[in-house]
Amino acid sequence: MTSKLISDQLIKIFGINLYQKSLKFLSNKINIIYSRESPIKIRSLILDNEREFHLIIDEKNKEIFHDCPSFWIHSDREKKVCVHLLKLISIIKNETAQNILDNFDDYNLTSKDLSSKKRSKNFLLLANSCFDNNNCVEALSYLDKAIINDFESEKIIEIYLSTAISNNQYFEFFEFLKNGYESGLEAYFLKFNSYIERGIKDFLNLIQEYSFFNLLKITESFDKIFEFKDITFLASVFNELKKLVKDSNINNKYLAIYLIQKNKEILSKVNPDFNILISDEELESFKEDLVEYFLSEIDNFCIIDKLKLMKKQFHILNIPEEKFYNHYRKYKIEIQELEKKVYLKKFAFLKVLIERYNIKKTAGEFKKKKNTYIIKHHEENLRNPAYNYIISRIGFFGLNDQTIKSSEIGINYLIMKELFLDDLSKLQDAFYYRKQFWGEDENYKIKIIDGLSLLSRNIEYSYGVDQASLERTIIIEWNLANKPIQGSIVNAYGSQIIIPDQNNPLFHDLKPFDLCYCKKTPVKIESNIIKTVNVIKKCSFRDAIKSVSRGMTFIEGYYPLSLIKAVLYKEINPFQANLIVINNPNRLFIPNYSSFIEAFKEFLFRFILDEKEYVFEELKSNVLENINLLLNLLNLNDDLAGLDLSFYEIFKKLISPKITLKQLKSKFLNELHSLIEEILDKGELGSTIIFDLKKMKNTAFFKYANLINDLRRNEFKNTNILRLGNKNNLTYDLSEINKTYYGKKFVRILNIQGKPTLKSEKFKKFRDFCVKLNLKINVVDSLT
Repeated sequence: MTSKLISDQLIKIFGINLYQKSLKFLSNKINIIYSRESPIKIRSLILDNEREFHLIIDEKNKEIFHDCPSFWIHSDREKKVCVHLLKLISIIKNETAQNILDNFDDYNLTSKDLSSKKRSKNFLLLANSCFDNNNCVEALSYLDKAIINDFESEKIIEIYLSTAISNNQYFEFFEFLKNGYESGLEAYFLKFNSYIERGIKDFLNLIQEYSFFNLLKITESFDKIFEFKDITFLASVFNELKKLVKDSNINNKYLAIYLIQKNKEILSKVNPDFNILISDEELESFKEDLVEYFLSEIDNFCIIDKLKLMKKQFHILNIPEEKFYNHYRKYKIEIQELEKKVYLKKFAFLKVLIERYNIKKTAGEFKKKKNTYIIKHHEENLRNPAYNYIISRIGFFGLNDQTIKSSEIGINYLIMKELFLDDLSKLQDAFYYRKQFWGEDENYKIKIIDGLSLLSRNIEYSYGVDQASLERTIIIEWNLANKPIQGSIVNAYGSQIIIPDQNNPLFHDLKPFDLCYCKKTPVKIESNIIKTVNVIKKCSFRDAIKSVSRGMTFIEGYYPLSLIKAVLYKEINPFQANLIVINNPNRLFIPNYSSFIEAFKEFLFRFILDEKEYVFEELKSNVLENINLLLNLLNLNDDLAGLDLSFYEIFKKLISPKITLKQLKSKFLNELHSLIEEILDKGELGSTIIFDLKKMKNTAFFKYANLINDLRRNEFKNTNILRLGNKNNLTYDLSEINKTYYGKKFVRILNIQGKPTLKSEKFKKFRDFCVKLNLKINVVDSLT
């Protein structure tokens, strides 16, 4: 079953509109967690509009579980089916997809998940997979998510705490405790008090290994943890805290002083020495050092979130705001302006696409629906792949991408004005959000020149990646961010939103559609859905294809890297893959796509050379459609140069289930020689027109050149030209001679249209051609 037929079935069962919508949903947003072929069991996690959905196909229980709105809002079975399901079916193996479609009516479509066991199981499987790949940070994130409605919570909590401690993942450890206390897991945490205390004590020896920003976050987690947990156990590590207070390292000193100052009253009741551990002079001196550090971080252009945490914690340390607040406020305004510049640069890139690809500015006819608007897109724009890309980058979602939130209209106000003729200022809620983000200033303008710098350049990077690094490295295609996170104008999608680490030197050089080698293990995961990764280097199409061929994982975007694996696993033949790549509608606006096609064809050529017998088996199943491909595979194009023959009958005669490629080539050439000899023996009028001797010169069939030439001369000599009329008005009828090789050639040169008859003057030119080629001419008078 080919991919083409699967798509036909999807259209037939679910309709063309839903199928086309599924094509726009990127396959990289679907993470297949588990797949079994018999009985079919597929578990997947889907990221859509910054929300996670679970989709599970279970043949044994005849159930398709999905927790997206389509499944739990609609009672009508047909309305339940969504783009997620169609996309999943289209990317799994064809045989499995066909089985599901053949028996689709037998499946129960449900969103019921008692005790959230299905979702929890998905997250546990993801966590185990990450553990197997030594990706502890991501594994812990999935373990955290697996705690749903108390399903096996106690066991999962114990695994999380013990794993985090054994791997020194204390940032995740304390964030997990903070979130857990906030989510009502206090009763479970009481059972694992020994883990918590051990983790805190062990962390005191590792403080300086963390960045100061991460330490601030951990300190914030401590504030929440000690709202629930008795802090007096810290008295048992008094000596350790004393060393940290006296330490020259700012991390060690900061955490110890902060914990003691905030909890001095409680701790001193257990051990009065806490009252005298930090002298007033030491404390004031350290406060001055912190203020100086705070101001230096502003000069160093640090992220605003770090300053916000310091400002908040300075209150606990009684550091007066007048020493730093004015600097902070001024810097915060500067950062807000920089955030606007990031959006302006994003809009400039989109405006480049608008102008380059002739996108029309039309009326959207905005219709209010709760906190969203329904927009009418122009039909011509919807047929333009660049337009569909643009609206996907500015917050449109839902069926046919017609829905957009008021807040998204406000933030994307400037680019929305480039797309729609409507007066957006009349949309009061959207205009409110516009003022919230952009302020009262009306002078912000999109400068198209700023967008040109985001166009990816056609540079052939060539680094090479060692086989040993395949397990630690992933290829990511960066895309223009829907919402720039932490100042990043690009992001990507896996099971989370992926952003590059802003401390990486490549951070400001990344462009939409760049392919990069990145570290598989994330730097950190925030908000359970945002994963920060480290970029190693950019990679070329050739390097990317080579790495994927060798087994490197990847996050796919608009360059169809998944076809490489599909070809290698023989899920699709190389010729089908080639057609998919060259007919990709998005090639219109994807930069350097022609270079990707070139590199992909090189890969296909190598595959065909290595797998000739497999390719042959694929092609011989449909000889009529695959004649040219068969000739390519047999490497016969040069050998058959100059032969204008239909080879179908020969292939049809020779191809059988057991014939090999080598046998076919030999027998094909023998049959072709016999056919040519038969044609020359019969000597039918005009039969040599199929031969181009100039092109045949370097082929094995040029040995027939003399016979062909003799036949051409003889047929010309023996064919009559009728002379009509009287002496003063003669015409020559070339109807018969036009059937010969030379006759047809001369008629074409003389540009004779319609019935081939010539007056005496023009016939003289015809005769001159014959003289030059030493051809005998046979003119006979008509009997009438």
